Amino acid sequence: MFEKFIKKFVDESAYYSDFDFVTNSQLGKIAVSPAHYQHYKDNPSEREETRALIFGRAFHLCILEKDKFDELVVMEPKMDKRTKDGKAMAKEFAEENEGKLILTPVEWYSLIGMRNRIYSCNEATELLSKGTPEDVMVWEDPDTNVLCKCKADWVNLEDGYIMDIKTTQDATPKGFRNSAYKWGYDRQSAFYSDAFGVKNFIFIVIEKSAPYNIGVYSCGDDFMSGGRAKYKHLLGMYKDYFVEENKEPYEFTWIDEL
Repeated sequence: MFEKFIKKFVDESAYYSDFDFVTNSQLGKIAVSPAHYQHYKDNPSEREETRALIFGRAFHLCILEKDKFDELVVMEPKMDKRTKDGKAMAKEFAEENEGKLILTPVEWYSLIGMRNRIYSCNEATELLSKGTPEDVMVWEDPDTNVLCKCKADWVNLEDGYIMDIKTTQDATPKGFRNSAYKWGYDRQSAFYSDAFGVKNFIFIVIEKSAPYNIGVYSCGDDFMSGGRAKYKHLLGMYKDYFVEENKEPYEFTWIDEL
């Protein structure tokens, strides 16, 4: 039933421009407020890529899709962008590489250091030795009948796991656990695992600066069940506000005791 959409969403532009199917990232907007999601949806011009997002995309290509990395990612030459000549050089380089991800030399060498560190890690290379990158899944949530989609970094259905690769400032168990709850990785792990019908979700986490420490974490039952409760609640909100239109998103108000 959803096979044509899976094929369609292999294309990144089609995947990220579609709002008929809900993603985990969109649920993150709703978690802030329905108005934030509505504003994000209605203002594509404001969805500009930050340096962090550009680096993140380049990182995933570098680790998971080397052929695309070689094709789509370039390093700009050293230049002083504070000067007139430097600004002109940067503009010319950007025009010559339109549509590509342009990294600064510092970002480039950091990326290569991270890649080398990951592929020197036995646990990481073993997990990356079987499976496929950037797998898309489309489905209808059985509890809310909301249409959903996700794109997983790495899927190995034969061995029953999904893997996500994250960059971080602190890859220690305590540091990453704090980040995981802050950024909703518990919700992501449950959302993706339910989509593909697997029980094991693994994070490979690498720090963005030397010596590029690595953490490999498998999600526990409590972490996943808590994330599942969160995404189910947010799908219910999505249905109430945006499918059945029982509520106006810009009338959303927080009511609590401070």
